[in-house]
Amino acid sequence: MWIIRWVFITALIITLVGFLGLNQNEIVNVNFFFWQSPPIPLALALFIAFAGGMFVQLLFAIIKQFQLRAEIGRQKRQVRRLQEELEKLRNLAIEEEFARPLNGSQTPIKHFGD
Repeated sequence: MWIIRWVFITALIITLVGFLGLNQNEIVNVNFFFWQSPPIPLALALFIAFAGGMFVQLLFAIIKQFQLRAEIGRQKRQVRRLQEELEKLRNLAIEEEFARPLNGSQTPIKHFGD
């Protein structure tokens, strides 16, 4: 899987460098809502847009990572509580069996070989 990722990243970088090299003489004005840039090369405008998109994606990925880590922590605590409850229930049946008094109305448990 990591090989596919690196091949994709390499192809993207080669395409970007080639595109920027072919369009380095083009001058554009960038309009962003109410802001207008001074005339800048197209390659610079595309690089800024690409870098901005990557930064926004990184922020979203970091937020998602924190959410997933919090969910894992909640699930670990729930598993721990359920394991403790299971142990109590397992031990409860054994403790009740040994704590029950043997009187005339109850017969002891027969074991194989007795």
